[in-house]
Amino acid sequence: MHFLGELRAVRSEVSKGRLPSEGASPNLSVVTRPLAIVFYEKLLPGTQVVNRLTDLGYRVTATQTAVDVPRLVRENRPMVVIADLALRHGDFCGIIGQLRASPDLAHVPVLGYCDSKNRKLVDAALEAGAKLVAAEQGIPDQLAQLLDHVLAVE
Repeated sequence: MHFLGELRAVRSEVSKGRLPSEGASPNLSVVTRPLAIVFYEKLLPGTQVVNRLTDLGYRVTATQTAVDVPRLVRENRPMVVIADLALRHGDFCGIIGQLRASPDLAHVPVLGYCDSKNRKLVDAALEAGAKLVAAEQGIPDQLAQLLDHVLAVE
């Protein structure tokens, strides 16, 4: 079974209220709960994203300090970074650029989110190397599908 199939199986077990080790198929033991690093400044939808990821079977490391993201990625080797792009102070697109410029971090996909009306920020994040930028308003409800897209092997 390929990785996304394994991840869907883990999600299925979690949705039934079981951890993968509790009566799950033998193939699930190959996959531990994947790690996502989440950066947000605004509590909503940031905490909703963290809760939804947990519901989907992810381990989550959350931070509200953008400059910590590259260090957290380097130390923890997450499967994905999910980030609120609209910083009050600073530029998360620069953080994305740092990740892309580092050979040992460049492979980690970044799913950004912001107000869908902010085309300038959406374009800047994609240019910096974000794999996908989603509308802030829909990210909690559409997170599973967005992750499938971001984690798809091309």
